[in-house]
Amino acid sequence: MEEDKRNHSIDCIKGICILFIIVTHFTWTDREKLQYLFPFWIDMAVPFLMIISGFVYSKSYVKHGIITLENAYCLRNVLNKIIRYTVPFAIAFVLEEVVFIFLGGGRHGILQIIKDFISGGDGRGSYYYPVMIQFIFYFPVIYVLIKKYDLRGLYVCAFINMIYEICKSAYGMNVECYRLLVFRYTLCIAFGCYLSIGNYKRNIGISWAMILTGILYIVAFRYLGYTPPVTNFWTGTCFWACLYLIPISAWILRSSGMRNSILELFGRASYNIFLVQMVYYRGAGIVYGLIKNRALQLGVNLMICLGMGLIFYYIEQPLTAFVNKRAYLVLEEIDDSN
Repeated sequence: MEEDKRNHSIDCIKGICILFIIVTHFTWTDREKLQYLFPFWIDMAVPFLMIISGFVYSKSYVKHGIITLENAYCLRNVLNKIIRYTVPFAIAFVLEEVVFIFLGGGRHGILQIIKDFISGGDGRGSYYYPVMIQFIFYFPVIYVLIKKYDLRGLYVCAFINMIYEICKSAYGMNVECYRLLVFRYTLCIAFGCYLSIGNYKRNIGISWAMILTGILYIVAFRYLGYTPPVTNFWTGTCFWACLYLIPISAWILRSSGMRNSILELFGRASYNIFLVQMVYYRGAGIVYGLIKNRALQLGVNLMICLGMGLIFYYIEQPLTAFVNKRAYLVLEEIDDSN
């Protein structure tokens, strides 16, 4: 989710999203979440990040002249992105294990450790790492569809998203497997891509129809107790709920000019902050035991996650750059030997 020339608006939005993610993982009751209308803003943070990922990756593909699947799956392109997500996650995973041991737990056996690593660990939002690794391999297919078929490609992606939901229900997929697969975000990713490279034309009527559909779905599920027959996992951010977000995200992403140095900094470090909050919330009970005021608890959560996330960002960046450089040197040696 990076560009050589920074998009300040996108960094600001990512900064807001990471604040929402820290907030949503606080000890809210279901009643409080509904009272504060979380389903309409706080809960939409990760789907919005997926839209942004589709948007920014498309810009990057255009910039680097990637137009075919062969270009997209070039080993150097894929390896760079895998390293970008894996190095900071590996550090966070080790820290998470230290927290487990400190709290009297810890994983047992190398196979369990490997399994937990692949599945993203155990902290809040632990699905994000495996989803983004899948994103690296899934996005080129979406990009080629949008680039070749434009709006029709977006419709195809929406259809794929719905077929995935139907197949999940038909074949009895469990919720743990569902949360770890990127396909539930197909429409969000595809819309970000379409917004970036497609012939986007805002249609007021369709936009309002999507917003109202999403709102009605969220209200029915979250406030009226409706249980959907197909999209019954992670329903608050499923295909139908995200229809509410899509026109709004289009307006925000196309209204450039948002500038705020602090939010931009949080946005640039958003992945590191995300990983820090994932580890932090495993041991947050220690903080809650020392601080009884809930507002103060939330404030401390924000300060620790943001502060440590920024420190992690500045430490991790040169380390990841070093690993990337070494990986490229190895690939060059292999190419030369062949």
